[in-house]
Parts: sequence; C-alpha cells; structure tokens
Amino acid sequence: MEASITLNSIGKTFNKSTLLADLSFGVEKGTTFALIGSNSSGKSTILKLLVGIVEKDAGIAYINGKDIHTRSKEIRSITGYMSQNIDLDNELSIFENLIINGRLHGLDYKTAKENSIIYLEHLNSMNLVKLHPKDLSYGQKRKIMFIRSILHDPEVLLLDEPTKGLDPQSRNKIWDIIDKFIPRKTILFSTQNLEEAEKYADRIAILHEGNIKMDGTLERLVETTHGLSRYVLSFSSPPSQDFFDKIKENPRVLKPSLNGLDFEFYSREKKQFFNVLNIALDFSLDDIDVSTCKLRDLFIGLTDGGLE
Repeated sequence: MEASITLNSIGKTFNKSTLLADLSFGVEKGTTFALIGSNSSGKSTILKLLVGIVEKDAGIAYINGKDIHTRSKEIRSITGYMSQNIDLDNELSIFENLIINGRLHGLDYKTAKENSIIYLEHLNSMNLVKLHPKDLSYGQKRKIMFIRSILHDPEVLLLDEPTKGLDPQSRNKIWDIIDKFIPRKTILFSTQNLEEAEKYADRIAILHEGNIKMDGTLERLVETTHGLSRYVLSFSSPPSQDFFDKIKENPRVLKPSLNGLDFEFYSREKKQFFNVLNIALDFSLDDIDVSTCKLRDLFIGLTDGGLE
C-alpha cells in the first residue's frame, strides 16, 4: 500500500540531548497510526517536525510524496495539526478562531462557518462560540483545537494526544467524528491512553529514547510476547521478607513487584506460576488474577527494563 507519511533516518538533538535517533517508519495512506511513549520520548517532536514547527538535523521526511523541507507550504495545506499545547488566540472569540483558521486553509467564509457548526454541535460546544479561549476550561479548549485541525478537511491528520483532558463521553465523540465525518484519512496520533491505541489504531509504534522499539498491528505486537502471561496475587496482609526471598529463587519469574497487597509478575511458563502459587499459599493469599499480555504490559516492559 502507498505510504502517506515517510520518515527516513530522522535525527534531532536539543541542548546536546538526543530527541530522535536515526528514526525511520512509514504510515500507509488511509490508515491510523498510534505513537505511544513516555514523556520526553519524542512523540510531540515527530509531529512538530512534520508540520515544520521544528527542523530536523538529519534525514528526510515526506507527506504524500512531498518533501517536508522543500514543499512545506503545500504540506500545510493538506495537513491538519492539533498540538498538545493550547495556542488559540485569546483576542478572538471561539467562532472567530475557527473561521479565520478555515480561511487561512483556503475555505470560503460560508464553508468555514458550516463546517464549524457541524463539529461544534457534534461536540456539544455551540454554547462556546461567543466566548474567548480564556473563558474556557482546558477540556473545552482541547475540543476547539480538534475542530480547528479538521475544519478544512485535510488529507493527513497529525494529532498530539487529541483526547488529553477530555471526559470519556467527549473522547468517544472525537473518535466518532474521525470515524463518521472524516473517514479514510491518514492519521498519525500520539497518546498515552493505551486503550485508545488498542481500539482505534491500525498500527502501533512504541517510542522509547528517540527511536521505535516495536511497531505493528496490536495482534502482531502481542504475538511477540511468545505466550507471556501476567499474574497478580492478592494478599489479605503484606507478605513477609521470607516470601520475597523464596521468589528470588525462581529466576524465570519476571518483573516481580508488590503494589499495596497485590504481587504482580510475568512468566512464559505455567510452571513458574505454580511455583509462586505454592509459596504464596503460606502467606495469607486472598485472590488470583491471570491474563495474557496486552499493550500496557509491552509498553512497561520495553520502557522500564524489559521482560526478558
């Protein structure tokens, strides 16, 4: 399938710190691609680089076959960008913010107004049109930022944590708009909401220390765990040090940790679970939870020491 977004060997440093290191990946046309990663992993930098807010130090990137460096004006006309930071104009009303942005992207006044009303109504935000950004809550501003990014019907959407600060109903409405009103767009979005990445992305990339550590469909990513399972043993009272000493005798029990009265660990072998269970039976065991690994487990494993 044709690539709509392509990054090849992208490098970016800031204050002698490496933000992106020889980064390469592509997003197929008409698909939704999620970038997940911890704070300062480089997610926002990638999106800012694609819209020309920051300059790359190395490599080359294309949007719809156009070099982002030499054809930046053309790229801005076909992309919609929602930043993580609020940058609405406080001197203008919400309606004026939207209309002016639409006009700057080539819409006539009538179309900009009609599109604004459609999306404002769907997000239950028509009551905000005469207000100014300073009068809005953070979540209300985020909804306006989203509307602004899609107002001109762009071919490519670059969304930096689009549902951050929104209540569950508003989050659902955002994705409903993407699904029903502007389908078949190429969408690259960053998020720390792993459930949204699982639900809405065709492909997911885990970004860590400036590079992609894992990339693929959710099914493919889960397959890479090779049968890894997550176990949680709940105790009615904290287990003694003797419990942990005995656990250390089982090196194939991966990433053991105690959170309150819940003891969590990973293993690829049921035998290790039975070994731990046998030990736990002597220490006020109260409940057991077993699940196959999901995106959360992969993310924690890759960004916090691995699940080798």
